[in-house]
Amino acid sequence: MDRRLDVVDKPEELGLSAERLGRIVPFFQEHYVDTGKLAGLVSLVARNGQLAHVGTCGRRDVASGAPMEQDTIFRIYSMTKPIASVALLTLYEEGRFQLDDPVSRFIPAWADLRVWSDGTPDGWKTEFPEREMQIRDLLTHTSGLTYGFMNRHPIDALYRRRGVERADAANLQEMIDKLS
Repeated sequence: MDRRLDVVDKPEELGLSAERLGRIVPFFQEHYVDTGKLAGLVSLVARNGQLAHVGTCGRRDVASGAPMEQDTIFRIYSMTKPIASVALLTLYEEGRFQLDDPVSRFIPAWADLRVWSDGTPDGWKTEFPEREMQIRDLLTHTSGLTYGFMNRHPIDALYRRRGVERADAANLQEMIDKLS
């Protein structure tokens, strides 16, 4: 049973572009569903408690070919991110750090990090970043850290090659050392 969600008729009334929202499903269809990275997905954009976009693509059950629906139930992964973010922002409210503090204040091994600038996983160049990674960057996923499974950048391949994501790190320090 597909229960349709109430989406506003004119996203522009919420300050959003209907044309740009219309790009969401085709993008995910082309880059994730058609390439086999995901079987299907549901996308949703809301502002001020109102839905501006709800879209589906792909299959909710590959074996039966059942299409994705707005009310498809998912197992949600990566739920440590919101929990860690709330914990971090609680510490921020207590004044224990500022959002613009460098991450190296808490992970000294990252004080002199270099970033990829050119090359392939077999030969690459690095340089110092324009500025140090900040706590804000971690919270907004703009730190430059990635996932090996993404397959979108040579760094993803380097993560896989060096086993950065594997759960076999003996402790947090070993994981930090791999990333350093």
